[in-house]
Amino acid sequence: MKNKISQAVILAAGMGVRLKELNRGIPKGFILLDDKPIIEHSIDALLACGINDIIIVTGYMDGHYENLSARYPQIQTVRNEKYSETGTMYSLWCARHLLSADFILLESDLVFESKAISEMLDFDFNDSILLSGKTEAGDEVYVGGDDNSVKQISKDKKTVQSIVGEFIGISKLSYDLYQDMILIAEDKFESNLNFSYDMDCFVAVAKNKPLRFLKIENLLWAEIDDVSQMKRAQDVWEQIKMEKA
Repeated sequence: MKNKISQAVILAAGMGVRLKELNRGIPKGFILLDDKPIIEHSIDALLACGINDIIIVTGYMDGHYENLSARYPQIQTVRNEKYSETGTMYSLWCARHLLSADFILLESDLVFESKAISEMLDFDFNDSILLSGKTEAGDEVYVGGDDNSVKQISKDKKTVQSIVGEFIGISKLSYDLYQDMILIAEDKFESNLNFSYDMDCFVAVAKNKPLRFLKIENLLWAEIDDVSQMKRAQDVWEQIKMEKA
């Protein structure tokens, strides 16, 4: 593995309002799979790939993540004080003082095979996002592109031309591209704090700089945004364990 990336950011500020009947007042990252919070499965995958500086952007019920950081010396946290009124790009902006190099970006509600991280690290392009084939999981984020570059990202399939895959919620970003995203976001924040890092900021920055995509067609992965997705995530996790066995 030619990985020289040692930092990662996990976005974990959201309230998970669609999961109220499932998470019973805990952050999404602390939903359990095999008696272990899903975010710890992500942390294990990062650590296994040599990423030992993990920044978690917290917000809703941040105490859970503070307790986690007390157990993992590799974790530091930063709080999005406006988590209830801002989008994902604002959370990523909150990490700006802790980032100093290229990094892996992921979301806290993901279940995935560890090769999702290792293959991203091995991918030749630093500015890249990870895609899968069709999942029919609900709430899909579609990516349109050409020549291995991202052109569109949207949940509205009808608006995306030349769909190349579904965005997983894992990316690899150079520090330079992140700085460009910060500039774009700070301009937008004057009128819109609910600005997303993917469907809004990635698309904006990709107009001027190449943002590549790596597609792993049959990658085992799931996100947990609502109760219906929880069952699928449990099934995916069982498949991942079988692959490991």
